[in-house]
Amino acid sequence: MTKNISENRACSADLAVFVARNAEVYDSIARDIWEHPEVSHEEARSSAVYRERLAARGFRVQEFPEMPYSFCAEWGESGPVIAFMGEYDALPGMSQACATERQPVVAGAPGHACGHNLLGMGSLVAAEGLVFLLSQTGMRARVRFYGCPAEESLGRIPLVKAGRFNDVDAAMTWHPADVNTPHRYRTSANLSFVVSFQGKASHAGMAPHAGRSALDAVQLFNLSIEFMREHVPPGTLFHYVISDGGAKPNIVPEHASVHLYVRAPDAQSVHEVMKRVRKAIHGAELMTETKASIEIKAGKCDFIPNTPIQDTILEAMTAIPLPEPTPEEIEFARELQKKVAPADRQATLAPIGAPLSLLKQPLHLEVGDFGEGKRIGGSLDTGDVSYVVPTGQMNAATWPLGVGAHTWQSCAASGSAWAMKAARYAGASLAYAGFLLVSKPERLARAKDEHRSVPTYRSTMDY
Repeated sequence: MTKNISENRACSADLAVFVARNAEVYDSIARDIWEHPEVSHEEARSSAVYRERLAARGFRVQEFPEMPYSFCAEWGESGPVIAFMGEYDALPGMSQACATERQPVVAGAPGHACGHNLLGMGSLVAAEGLVFLLSQTGMRARVRFYGCPAEESLGRIPLVKAGRFNDVDAAMTWHPADVNTPHRYRTSANLSFVVSFQGKASHAGMAPHAGRSALDAVQLFNLSIEFMREHVPPGTLFHYVISDGGAKPNIVPEHASVHLYVRAPDAQSVHEVMKRVRKAIHGAELMTETKASIEIKAGKCDFIPNTPIQDTILEAMTAIPLPEPTPEEIEFARELQKKVAPADRQATLAPIGAPLSLLKQPLHLEVGDFGEGKRIGGSLDTGDVSYVVPTGQMNAATWPLGVGAHTWQSCAASGSAWAMKAARYAGASLAYAGFLLVSKPERLARAKDEHRSVPTYRSTMDY
């Protein structure tokens, strides 16, 4: 046992040296993608950056037809399959300079406010880091990097449905955040769809009775959703916007649409809620003598964390040295943190059970263990992967404490030198977690045993 502990410590130290030696390359990749943000389904350049890098490092690269800019890069010929998932899409309208004031680089342009420029880089570090450890020790495994575009939209679902993850023994990923912690909390399942009503146009002043208002149908449907909120299971959420309200006020709207998100604690609950939503749609049709159609946009299952993998990730996070900020990086974080209202800062910590006392400091410079038994309202396409293979995640403190995703502050932080350090730490932690899973097969066995209790996969899009 003592020998194994000392050997593992030596491996983690060697890994830290390997990552530090390649830090300039990794940081340049994350910075380059941050400076050239591409929104979902348009990540041609970002995907190519990773494919070319991995091919140059001896990975076999295969592009997938199910989704543009998706791919898998694999190293190794035998052994367990350890997979890391990388993302690289940006958010529309979130352009922001690496500054402590709201300052778009290009007004209205996209920006990496969810930190996917860091996420992809960290997962790249994980894949290359695990290959390094396997090469050093002579152990065998197949290491995969999955290029996962369009996380903010459709995400991994087409790849999961095509069976691209079916032979994976353990899948891991991470996400930029304001704390360092294993991702033990669950997420919500969701379904994104558009309901369009077709009516009959007429002059709103001269012959309104001759028309059949599609907008009336949308409004009645939305009203039914408002009344439904009280009578659905806890944790069910509805969000909607009217995406088409007709042409002109003096024309009875012939067409109108509403874009709706339904969230629920798990995938099966989404299916149950949708039965009632369909009845509400039909009711609006009957009341307005219109015809409705439904277009499914995207859907994600809830994330089911695998305890043995999460425990291994925590062990790895504590074995890898945390990055140390410079005085300038601490000051940048403190100033950026001030741009978030004090009451709003709690929103990043309270849902996962992290102590609010952490907000007294600008950066989280320790490893926590938060989220056990918690669930957040947000959704991740990692959830679909967790239904088919044992899956684990972690968060790394790339952003100041109290800064949440999808904000100009998170976009600014994602381009900072500190964020690059934290992303490399995340990647090294996942690489070492992968090494522990390979070197201790009983961990993988426990992970697979636990995963057998996961319900059979059914995409929320197949409701």
